[in-house]
Amino acid sequence: MQIESVLIDELIFDPANVRTHDNKNLDAIKGSLAKFGQQKPIVITAGGVVVAGNGTLAAAKALGWQSLNVVRTALEGSDATAYAIADNRTADLAAWDDGALAEILSALQIEDESLVDAAGFSSDELTALVDDMTQEPHEQEPHEQASVEDDEIPEAPPAITQPGEVVQLGRHTLIAGDCIELMKAQPENSIDAVVTDPPYGIGFMGKGWDCSVPGEDFAREAFRVLKPGGHLIAFAATRTVHRLTVALEDSGFEIRDQIGWLQWQGFPKSLDVSKAIDNAAGAVREVLSTSKQAVGFDPAAQGGGGWASGTISVTTPATPDAQRWAGWGTALKPSQEPAVLCRKPLEGTVAENVLKWGTGAINIDGCRIAYGDPAWPGPGAVLDYDENNSQEIAPQGRAQGARGVYRPAASDIGRWPANIYHCPKPSRGEREAGCGELPSKSGSEAVERKAGSAGVENPRAGAGRTASEVHNHHPTVKPVALMRWLVRLVTPPGGKVLEPFAGSGTTLIAAEREAVDCLGFEREPAYCDIIRARVKKAIDEG
Repeated sequence: MQIESVLIDELIFDPANVRTHDNKNLDAIKGSLAKFGQQKPIVITAGGVVVAGNGTLAAAKALGWQSLNVVRTALEGSDATAYAIADNRTADLAAWDDGALAEILSALQIEDESLVDAAGFSSDELTALVDDMTQEPHEQEPHEQASVEDDEIPEAPPAITQPGEVVQLGRHTLIAGDCIELMKAQPENSIDAVVTDPPYGIGFMGKGWDCSVPGEDFAREAFRVLKPGGHLIAFAATRTVHRLTVALEDSGFEIRDQIGWLQWQGFPKSLDVSKAIDNAAGAVREVLSTSKQAVGFDPAAQGGGGWASGTISVTTPATPDAQRWAGWGTALKPSQEPAVLCRKPLEGTVAENVLKWGTGAINIDGCRIAYGDPAWPGPGAVLDYDENNSQEIAPQGRAQGARGVYRPAASDIGRWPANIYHCPKPSRGEREAGCGELPSKSGSEAVERKAGSAGVENPRAGAGRTASEVHNHHPTVKPVALMRWLVRLVTPPGGKVLEPFAGSGTTLIAAEREAVDCLGFEREPAYCDIIRARVKKAIDEG
């Protein structure tokens, strides 16, 4: 196709265009054109009707431009109309990697604040993205803890769910109570799979329920209620997964594997050792340079909240000891969370156990990763194989970046599922879905901090801390996509999955989407309210 320059007055808006452009959208297009110029041509018919690029034409007119670069298509009539819809629809079907987007936009803001606006994002939108990414299941270094003496934990509103209450949610059952006692009331060999996100044992946000990982008392009851050959998947922190694994193994489970959830979005909680040495010595470091960097959301700024920027200084070590330890820290970037995969011993062979109990195997084909699916973060090369000897012939694609470019054969059914799964943390929209009628909290109340205190200003206080309103205040929400994959992996069709630590209800939502029954236990009545709201929303959506 040949690109040509055409006067704007000769271009005609598509009268069949069904794509609307509000002021916000047009402002974003104008901002991009003004900052970067026209970087791709619009598509027009031979007669000058715009097939793709009506928003660009409107924005260019508003900017007073005289001409635009175009390519002419041979498509006409219904074909041109269908292409115009497809051009917009394919963009709608794409999704953002919120974590990577937040990091890139933050870096752009440091370099030049106008770049964020030109990219089509406001400061408030960037604030929300960054805030959504700060939820971390890791405690901070003791000497880095924010001063919270003035924090006042607000009194929580009374929960709707009562302790001991049994709530029926479609095909699923939620019981408010301690999971160990509730498991004791379940029949032996009655559960097909256990998929759970229990406490990590790291004291996250000072929560009493996160004081330790589940022990043998939990593991023994989970073992008892599972059918022979039934699988259990349980998450843990990287530093406590060994304790959970030992408890499960000592209770009779066979440890089969460890699954890693990769999400790349963690923020390192590392102490600068060189600075700490100089601080301890009372030495003043020379400032070499400074740069402006987004440091958080200021609820008092701009008459109701705004992005707060701070000056980050690059300094040089002041003492010989500090010089020796320059560049050293105390923590890696937390980007994966492990889960134990184990199985109750079989009765006989796998085949015999599957036929008798319906358990003992994992759903390989149902959990394959489609080529191009970002859930697979590995190499992108796809190979052809000779049907007779299964030998590699030639690569069909070459990886480009984390996602890769894939050209699989038409008969290919996807990658064999690995013991890793990549997806971002749940967005605020996913966490809040269905919870709009629940009593709201401010961001500071959601993380149990006093507004304006040192505790709430620290990003380690948790996700949502700067939000004006939070309905789902559970601090450790797993993504539905991840839990769906795990439920599908180990739960047979028509089976029942147990979630002893239901939390905010993600496993129940996953079970609903996978058309299997879930029995969920949750000790905290306020979290049961969140579960009820989120699962009802999932059921209503069908």
